[in-house]
Amino acid sequence: MLTLALVVATSFTVITVRAAEPVIGILPKTIIGDVFMKNMSDAAVAKGKALGAKVEVYSVSSHEAVEEQVSAVESLISRKVDAIILAAVDSKGLAPVVDKATAAGIPVILADSGVQGANYVTVVQTNNIAASNLAADYTAALLSYQGKVAQLEGEPASETAQLRKKGFHEELAKYKNIQLVSSITGHWTTPGAVEATEAILKSNPDINLIFASSDLMAVGAAGVLEREGRKDVLVLGFDGIPEGVALIKQGKAVGDVAQNAKAMGEKSVEIALQVIKDKGAAASIPKVIDSGFILVHPWNVDAYSKANFGQ
Repeated sequence: MLTLALVVATSFTVITVRAAEPVIGILPKTIIGDVFMKNMSDAAVAKGKALGAKVEVYSVSSHEAVEEQVSAVESLISRKVDAIILAAVDSKGLAPVVDKATAAGIPVILADSGVQGANYVTVVQTNNIAASNLAADYTAALLSYQGKVAQLEGEPASETAQLRKKGFHEELAKYKNIQLVSSITGHWTTPGAVEATEAILKSNPDINLIFASSDLMAVGAAGVLEREGRKDVLVLGFDGIPEGVALIKQGKAVGDVAQNAKAMGEKSVEIALQVIKDKGAAASIPKVIDSGFILVHPWNVDAYSKANFGQ
């Protein structure tokens, strides 16, 4: 019997078939001039590689390129990728194509920004209301609860921009002796912030602090203030990318509400793979997942920089 069993066992060739590598398309708002979006995308690619998935990055040309992003999602649907991670440039304009992807059986995970009324698995994002509340509270403390403040907003169609405006405005309103004298868009960009800051200074020369809803806008605001010799005006940023942290180290900003780009990208990939493996898992995943934030200031900036950027 032993001999027979051995003969039988050696009469078959075992063929191992390797499953195809899952393909996930990630669409940041843009990685052109947007360090946070690039960091998020890089983290997603690295996480995918570590977990045996191919994460492909599809960046559009700007934060206003709604049609480009719609076309990119359409292309991924046609290719029948396994999942899509989307940082929507427009909270309404991307809804139809998100629904189209979902209807095609492709799970959509939103990152950084939500899409109103669409059918998606979850959105992995900073709690922008709470983070902007923190910015308002820090602003009030810095000004000893009295002064004039302005906000540089992001792109108006972006849910992220809307939430940061809402959170900052509502919390700041609790401080009776602080006036929000201006709140205008800087379009998420440094050039846009330069133009907006110049307008703010012209209309409100007695401004005390400018809260920029992104670090790239904080860079623009700080540049204008330096050029105009306005050391009396404080700058507070939002993102926690190297450019914003550098402003604190240089004494050009008083703080930065830091998001977690790495966690946002990695968590989005983990969820995508979870749903690819088991479509039924989507029902048990929370609709919103907070990727976290902290306040970076002159007293912890060195520790934050070393932990996140190695310097």
